[in-house]
Amino acid sequence: MRNADLDVSEDGLTRLADDLDEMQRYLEQQTRRMDEVVDRVAAGWQGPTATAYRSLHRGVAEDAVRIRQVMVLLEAAMRASRDGFTERELDTLARIRRMQEGEDVSAAARALAVPDQAPTPGTGSDAGHPQSRILDV
Repeated sequence: MRNADLDVSEDGLTRLADDLDEMQRYLEQQTRRMDEVVDRVAAGWQGPTATAYRSLHRGVAEDAVRIRQVMVLLEAAMRASRDGFTERELDTLARIRRMQEGEDVSAAARALAVPDQAPTPGTGSDAGHPQSRILDV
């Protein structure tokens, strides 16, 4: 490392960046699993309790999106810092941050709740499996 004030090896920074990338995927997977559980629990619920429960879940999904945004920025910073920051890396991080600020967190949270390739409900391999209803709220 060129910066004597930073006592972290390049391998350590690479491992940390890889761990952050892996954690992003894990967070998305857990959010999708949570959505399935919420669907099972809330099936048939109506009224204020169902509305409050779904609202809470939507807030958690939005928080997961915000956490993912921070982890993306940290991962990029770790990868850039292996060789010392240049003006170019700082510009790249600023661009990533601006893109994140423009992201529709609610839409990204809804996207986490929608299966990637959802077959028609009640047919094929999804028969009997819960389907997200977060968009119904």
